[in-house]
Amino acid sequence: MIEYGILAAAAFVLLGAAYSDLKQFKIPNLMPVLLLALYACYVAIVGLSAFNWWHVAHFAIALTVGMALFAMKWFGGGDAKLYAAVALWFPLQMGHLLLFYVGTAGLVLAILFILTRKFTKGPDGKKRTDRRIPYGVAIAVGAIACWLLQPPTQPTKMNVEDMDHRGLPTL
Repeated sequence: MIEYGILAAAAFVLLGAAYSDLKQFKIPNLMPVLLLALYACYVAIVGLSAFNWWHVAHFAIALTVGMALFAMKWFGGGDAKLYAAVALWFPLQMGHLLLFYVGTAGLVLAILFILTRKFTKGPDGKKRTDRRIPYGVAIAVGAIACWLLQPPTQPTKMNVEDMDHRGLPTL
């Protein structure tokens, strides 16, 4: 039962990051750090069955891609760190689902921001020209949706028969 409390705490951290990004276009470094710490607590409570190296691979890939997107100025640094911290909670095999939920939430968010900018004016009465989108909101909504919409699965043990001739698992 404690594991659900940890998941709820992680959801609240994500909502806090979303709120911060929405208000200030900034995600404090504390938010991804808290998500990493909560994941460590989750693994400690649930046991090593909640952890495998595919989680670490997902984290590493997400952080690398996120930092590359940040370097190209397509993504904020806080967004990249937050997404990578969220990715640690999911094995690489669920990466496409997390990306789908975050991307869908991001699409809805982008449409809302485009419409808002088109039909409203800034505080000075002029047309809004700011093109930034607080993508931390989409990351939070997508991660929470991924937790809620995916049925819990039990880890399976790999058999030698499940490997191909190179010793890699067959998908």
